[in-house]
Parts: sequence; C-alpha cells; structure tokens
Amino acid sequence: MQKTNVTPRLYTNDLITRAEKRLRALLHAGYQQFCFLTEFEHKLSEAEHEQRKAKGIAGKSALAATKTIMAATLGCERFSELHKQPLTVDEHLGGTELDQRLAHQASLLCAFISKNSSGLGMVTPPSLHELCTDFIDMWQPTACTPDELTQTIHRALQAKAAGELPDWFARHARPLESACWNEDLLLPKTVVYEALAMLKVADRESMTPAIWNTMAWHQMRENLGIAASRLAKTEEFSKTIRAVKILELLWESGIIYAGLQVAQMYHHVLTPNRLSLVRADKVIDKVFVQFLTSPNFPPVFITSESEAALFETYISVKIDVLRRTEDSGKILRLTQQIIDLVVYAKGRGFKEFADCALSILAPWLPELQNQGNEEFFALRDKISRYPKAEAYCQYMANLALSNYRPAAQH
Repeated sequence: MQKTNVTPRLYTNDLITRAEKRLRALLHAGYQQFCFLTEFEHKLSEAEHEQRKAKGIAGKSALAATKTIMAATLGCERFSELHKQPLTVDEHLGGTELDQRLAHQASLLCAFISKNSSGLGMVTPPSLHELCTDFIDMWQPTACTPDELTQTIHRALQAKAAGELPDWFARHARPLESACWNEDLLLPKTVVYEALAMLKVADRESMTPAIWNTMAWHQMRENLGIAASRLAKTEEFSKTIRAVKILELLWESGIIYAGLQVAQMYHHVLTPNRLSLVRADKVIDKVFVQFLTSPNFPPVFITSESEAALFETYISVKIDVLRRTEDSGKILRLTQQIIDLVVYAKGRGFKEFADCALSILAPWLPELQNQGNEEFFALRDKISRYPKAEAYCQYMANLALSNYRPAAQH
C-alpha cells in the first residue's frame, strides 16, 4: 500500500490573509442571522479609529476591525502575532480534534464580543455562543480550503425569507435533469451546492404548493442525488470531509443510500486522520434501521448490488468494532448484530452470506477450510473467550446446522 503524505501544512501568512478577507466579506454579505456581528465589527472599527485619532496616527476613514476580531478568535492579542503560532490547517486534524478547535474558536470569539460589547453601547443577544458557533462553521478561519456549503445554506435561507426559492428551483431543475441523463456531465459545484441548500431549507410554503406537490419536485431531488454523489466522487472532493457533508445533506433529505455512503466514508474512504470507526458504527446503525422500517424498502435499494453493499458495509464495520473492544457486553451485542445480519441477508436471497454465517457459527466444518474464511475463524476465536457471546453462537449454530446439508463435493 502506498503511504499517504501526512506532512502537516502550516497556517501560513497567505492563509491568514485569505481568512481575514473572508471574514470581511462574510460580515458585509448582509446575512440577517449575523447582523449583530456585522454591527459589532462596525462599532469596533469606529472605536479603534477614535483611539488612533487620539494618538495622531489615524487616517481619513476608519479601518475594518476584522484583524482585531480574527486575532481574538485565534487566541492572540494582535493580528501580527498570528504567524508566530505553529498551527496546522484544519484539514490535517482528526474529526474530534477539529470539532474541539472550532468549538474553542467559537468560545474565544464569544468571550471577546461579551467583553467589548458594553463599551461599544451594545447588548449581547442571549444566544451569542450559538451565533458564534454558527459563524465559525461558515467562516472556517483556519481551513486551507474552506467549504462554501454552509455559506450557501445561509444564502438559501435569505432567499427563502425573500420568497425567491421558486426562482432557485426554476434555475436548477433543468441542469440537474440533464446531468441525470448524461453520465459525463459534471455540474459546477455552485449549482449542486445551491440545489442542496434549497433542498435543506425548502418547505411547502416557501417552495409554493404549485411546485412542492408536483412530481417535478420529487424528480429534482432524485436528480440532485445523482449529481451530488457524482460531485462527491471527483478528485477535488473524494476522501474529504466536504464529500461527507454533501452526502449527509442528501441523507437528511431522505435519500437513505447516501447514509450508507457516509458510513463508508468514515469507515475506509476518508484520509486516515478523518476516519472514525465510532461515527461509521453510529451511522450504519441508523441507516439499517431506516432501511428496515421504510415502506416496501427504500427505492434506491431495489438493485441487489446496493442492498448487498449495505449488508457488506454493516458487517465490515461491526467486525472492526468487535476486533477493537474487550468489553463483554459490547462483544455480545456485536456478535448478535453480525450473526443476525448475515442470517437476514441469507434469508433475502444473498447466498454469499451463507458461508459467512457458517464460518462464524461452525468454523470446524471441513468444507469451509481453505476457502479464504480465516477472518471469520479468527472472529469466532475471539468470541469464544466471552461466555455469553459464545453461548449465543452455539445456540445459533445448532439452529443453522439442524437443516444444514453440505454442498456436494466434485
């Protein structure tokens, strides 16, 4: 296997400058949700201008206070100190580390605003910390390649408030349909992002019943699923958390197969620092429940290949979790989940899962030897050290073998 280049990229002067410009653009973009932050920056700018005037170093007009705000958000007294911090960019952090970094940045921004608001004649809103958290999520000050999806969602919310979502639908429905019929057509990221954002924020009233109640709306959603999944697989997006966000939005909209893809991303597709077996396990559990409880099964799983992919991913994730735990309660639960799944899959006509089941339940059978089943044999060997899990295997083995007839040997 080729080694992945994990040399961390540092937070350089160029990235610092771009982040400050991005902050300035976001504060002046007119987002209603962040109007308090925009006003705070404006008043802080005027206050700093007055301070400079008192020292005789002020220019004719006030300078933006975005550098001061950015320095505080990243834990510095002055903007000029930022380059001295040995920070790596967000992309080189693991998922948990990144969550902690963004939460810390939001807390620092919140503390800075709380400390200075009264002096500027402002009263902080009760939801200031939540506001700062949402803003950091959109700004992404320490990212090398910020994802514009969150910003696009806020634009969609503005369009919703202005009654403009039907115009968004009219603009994107036809390109999405064209992409559905042409496998070689890759839509621009802006088109897919706007359609995803529209799908997330739209409801019957904002989209109008004339669109919401028609097949055109449901067809647009299916076409978007195809176009968005295609975008997530491109070189720019594959193996990145941005692809996960695209798939999560599709999953949230009701496309259950996208949830399966999210689980696969966290299990084995993302770059090593972003893989998370814990998240993969949680996601695949939710997806499987959705699969079982959806009427007549989700339409996207009508092909045997997609259904088999669900079963295979579920088993792979559960086996990896079992390998890494020594907790007897978890071992029992995971053993039950794995065996119940392979029995269920076999019952739905996937005969390839029969050997998998037998390899775990009855690894001593001669016909299973030298067939590449060593992984399952090792799994049963571990299970055998946990009495309750082993008892469940023995019980299920007796049921399985009561009607078992080995395949004829030729």
